[in-house]
Amino acid sequence: MPKLTLFSPTPPDLSAFGVRSLSASLKAAGHDVRLVLFPGSIGLLQEDGSFIYHYPEHIVDEALDLAAGSDLVGVSFFTNYFDRAVQLTRAVRERLGIPVIWGGIHTTVKPREALEYADFVCRGEGETALAELLDALAAGRPTDAIAGVWTRRDGEIVDNGLRPLLPDLDALPFFDFSGENHFVHAPETGHIVALSADVLKRALPLVPYRHGRLLRVYRTMTDRGCPHGCAYCNVPTVKALFRDGPTPYFRNRSVPHVMAELREITARYPFIEGIQLFDDTFFSRKMDWLRDFAVAYKKDIGLPLFCQASPTTLDAEKLDLLIDAGLCYVEMGIQTGSPKIRKIFHRPESDDKVLAGARLLHSRQPKLLTPDYHVIIDSPWEEPEDLLDTVRLLAKLPKPFGLAIASLVYFPETELYRRARVEGRIHDEETEIYRRPFYIPPRRNYPSFLLYLLTFQHIPKAFLRFLLLPRVVAFFSRTNPTVLYRAAYVVGEAIRLSAKGLSAIAGGDVSRITGYFRRLILRDPVAAGRKG
Repeated sequence: MPKLTLFSPTPPDLSAFGVRSLSASLKAAGHDVRLVLFPGSIGLLQEDGSFIYHYPEHIVDEALDLAAGSDLVGVSFFTNYFDRAVQLTRAVRERLGIPVIWGGIHTTVKPREALEYADFVCRGEGETALAELLDALAAGRPTDAIAGVWTRRDGEIVDNGLRPLLPDLDALPFFDFSGENHFVHAPETGHIVALSADVLKRALPLVPYRHGRLLRVYRTMTDRGCPHGCAYCNVPTVKALFRDGPTPYFRNRSVPHVMAELREITARYPFIEGIQLFDDTFFSRKMDWLRDFAVAYKKDIGLPLFCQASPTTLDAEKLDLLIDAGLCYVEMGIQTGSPKIRKIFHRPESDDKVLAGARLLHSRQPKLLTPDYHVIIDSPWEEPEDLLDTVRLLAKLPKPFGLAIASLVYFPETELYRRARVEGRIHDEETEIYRRPFYIPPRRNYPSFLLYLLTFQHIPKAFLRFLLLPRVVAFFSRTNPTVLYRAAYVVGEAIRLSAKGLSAIAGGDVSRITGYFRRLILRDPVAAGRKG
């Protein structure tokens, strides 16, 4: 039986949807699959790209022990985990002599770069491609003519195109959360350990709920792709690759398939307290689908439900339907309030559309928790006046709300990446993209300072209106006291941290405090862009 070991540098929540889907499909096809997860944050990345993540040598040794005897090692990763993927790949090839295949969106859009490190590259969805490659390796058949799997022959790259999309997501098994032959790097132990139910329980994300509580949630996805075409996102990049194929890239699973997964996972792990749908825009689903989902979810699951929306897909009928089923939280992408930056980002919604969505969410409180709104800053095309437009828009939104602030990253082959290359803005991809942090504190100028103030719930609106007066904006823009902004950020974060600590103590939630100090000890801070 062919044996595959999957390595996945992954965020701390252990969702790792890609490798869990691969593992489930290959096991169903009769292959011997071992999954090794390497959870870690990207919170130490520096703006100048100087910090490089790597695993301790004894962890690499333990990983190689688990991979020994495999026919193939697969490595799937997100762009900002590139350095960790390279470290694991080099160790496997140099010390075990086992071929390595890379997969994931980064690899799909940059296959030639990937072949500088790996023996094979999977372009597109790998569930069937990997099975075909494993069978060929085990049987000693040629491996250079498998659709979607690129390799080298006599030193030259063999381009085998794209693996055709799977037309029916219901034909796939659920994400593999069985724990069977699963292992995880547990930094608190200093070793790779078996991914038992207890270990998974500690790793599942904790999200804010009512009365200061944190809920342990299971994250899943009910679709692949997104209906939008945002210029900063890599999903439209991949969608464009398959534009001429018979299967649309944006596909969703059926309600029965999703519900069967949720029933199975909540029965297997009764400590799950909520469900978080990680689909980019869950509200883009058709009404009939949502109606069937809401009825089934309320009847069979009934746990608090968390999801994401966009201003152009959110509407009252869908929202009320899902609230009745258990929806308690919605986060929504706004990204910018500048007409110029909206055009660059391909975000078609107007201020009025954003305001309507925010007011709709506000009108459903207290049934809904405080929403979070996503914004993107640090675009090279963003002038201070553009960021002021964003601040002015956010200042109109009804409080309370939180902000999820992200610094722009040129994800490979996105439209903004290609534009930046043409304009000469990218010189070294590894330092300027792969090692760039998601969040650079907004403390560079006056509009950044105002954006930061908006992350606090109790800033009086009259005070904000004063700070936005043209003469006040002109004064601070002229003087630009960055020392003041930096000091305000330090003080503000100290106040925020103290408030959270006092709230945790008042609610008897010691785990929030111990979790904070554990992250300090492990030096693995979560990227800090979510404020509220």
